[in-house]
Amino acid sequence: MSRLPALYAAALAFCAAVLAARFFGAALAPAALSAALLLVVFVAAAGSGRVLLRVFGASGLSESEKTLVGATLGLGALSQLVFLLGAAALLRPWAAVALLGALWVVGFTELGDLFRSLGANRRLLVERPAAAAAVLLPLAAAFWACFVPPHQYDALVYHLPLAAAYAREGAIVQVPHLVYTHFPQNAEMLYALALLLGSDTLAQLFTWLTALLSVWWVFEMGKREQPLSVVLLACLLVSGHTAVLLLASSAYVECVVMLWTAASVFSFLRWRESAEGDGGRGWLALSGVFAGLGVGTKYSAALTPLLLGFWLLARWLRTRERARGLDLAAFACTAVCAGAPWLVKNLRAVGNPFFPFFYRWLPAHGVEGGAAAAERYFDMLAEYGRGEGWLGELVGFFLRAATGSPRYGGGADVVGTLGWAPLLLAVPVAVWAARRNGWLRALGLYSLAHWAAWFSTRVVLRFLVPLVPLFALPAAAGLHGVWSSAGRGGRWLLGTAGFLLALVNLGLFLYLHALFGSFPVLAGLEGRREFLSRRLDYYPCARFAAERLPQSDRILLLGEQRGYYVVQPHTATSVMTPNLFVRDADEARDPADLAGRLREERGYRWILEVPREARRLGEGYGVFSFSARGAANWEGLRARLETVYEEPGRCSVARIP
Repeated sequence: MSRLPALYAAALAFCAAVLAARFFGAALAPAALSAALLLVVFVAAAGSGRVLLRVFGASGLSESEKTLVGATLGLGALSQLVFLLGAAALLRPWAAVALLGALWVVGFTELGDLFRSLGANRRLLVERPAAAAAVLLPLAAAFWACFVPPHQYDALVYHLPLAAAYAREGAIVQVPHLVYTHFPQNAEMLYALALLLGSDTLAQLFTWLTALLSVWWVFEMGKREQPLSVVLLACLLVSGHTAVLLLASSAYVECVVMLWTAASVFSFLRWRESAEGDGGRGWLALSGVFAGLGVGTKYSAALTPLLLGFWLLARWLRTRERARGLDLAAFACTAVCAGAPWLVKNLRAVGNPFFPFFYRWLPAHGVEGGAAAAERYFDMLAEYGRGEGWLGELVGFFLRAATGSPRYGGGADVVGTLGWAPLLLAVPVAVWAARRNGWLRALGLYSLAHWAAWFSTRVVLRFLVPLVPLFALPAAAGLHGVWSSAGRGGRWLLGTAGFLLALVNLGLFLYLHALFGSFPVLAGLEGRREFLSRRLDYYPCARFAAERLPQSDRILLLGEQRGYYVVQPHTATSVMTPNLFVRDADEARDPADLAGRLREERGYRWILEVPREARRLGEGYGVFSFSARGAANWEGLRARLETVYEEPGRCSVARIP
């Protein structure tokens, strides 16, 4: 009889699954598949990462810390292994599956401990169910938002198109119209893996996973030094940050950099705490590896190894002790080794390992536009630069950043400007808390140095998102200290303010997704094709091309940068690099000669035109700067084009005669 309740529970679960599949199966099936793939990759990375962790000999690790550090290390190793597959021209689905299978085999002996470790903190979280729910619910909302088809601007301009080009060609190749093809791309390697496995939703889930791991780092490292209430509040400051939530549900790389930055700094502080005295360097080597992985993801992440390396250098210069010199060497060597692959690739491909940096002094062969393209890139960033004196900019920064001003990120960068108010308003109490605690003081000083380096350039606020987990702990400790010292009335006011700020951040996240039109597709009321056709003018023509045109035919996108959904080889209009069709039009003798140049010299067979985006790029960025003869040639050619598909006012596909 004791089996009957279990049998009834199993039957009830089966019926529930059948009903869910009956009514929502069509909407849930792609999401369930992507989530299952994420779990497969996570287990492969975490299991093999736990094995790799033994090499470093880091001391004092709990089982949950082994899984956290192992998963972080394993994701980094996975991105490097995919890079090696691309360098060997083996970026194929079978190779991706074989790689994941190999990682499962490597980590097989760790799987039991891995799964048990996931419940290691259950007791702590059960003690604070409301706080734990407050941390996890925003992350759950971001997870849900990952199932909106990729549509964010930069994700479609270069993060996913680069990954798609590599997956299409089976190798890491140059994409001539994208200057970003020479940027570090550890995150794009994970996205390429996702595309090889057949899911661009998985690419967004990889970003979400790095945000989750960043919160986990705050929790694991924080609970060693601070009360659980402080740590949970710090986790909430990260998971409830609007910019983090928006970026975590898209194929942007800031959350990936956030993971490497948090892992590097926390590992560095763990080394100072546990091994500095006896010369152990396991945590220090891990810090260097994570710092190098950050550099291999985004150039701005170089602030982390530079700041930590400067501290180690100053420490060695004070005493000239051999042990301290070896500490510096260990950190520098591991950081360089982990960050080197993309720099070496650039050195071989364009002659400048740091392209587009130092473009005035180092060569840039093989890059369309060369130095001009690099200069144009930095000019684009400079639009967020100073508009007043240094002091005035400093005073105005906190107000602008807290209120989501477009000064530090308009247009596509607006997703990184929202949700900063709670952290910025906590700066005074964070300073107060850091004065009384050396560990918090170290986090605060690093945060200050990182922010100062960022502020000296005054570029995009989105680039500062990797700092969020590190400053969250001093901010949370300060807020907790005020709460503990305040009377009943003060606590009521503080609680009300915190609730309103959290509500604003979550509201901004939901508001942006309402503007995006995410909810119909998330609710299963709208399919992928309908959503993307509504969001992107060029998508219907891209689908026509994918379904009706030869897969090998080359397409010229006229007036559209976001070429991801064009599956054929293509060249998108660029605001960074020269658009060669403009030069061809200027040099051609007549429209027939221009058609011949595009067809025979460039290899284009079709033109996909997007009128509204073309007008925006032309008026805002001057990408259609034809000479008088070029304009006449271009208009003459357009009159001769044979239109094979058109969405009036939105896009058209035409054959080049």
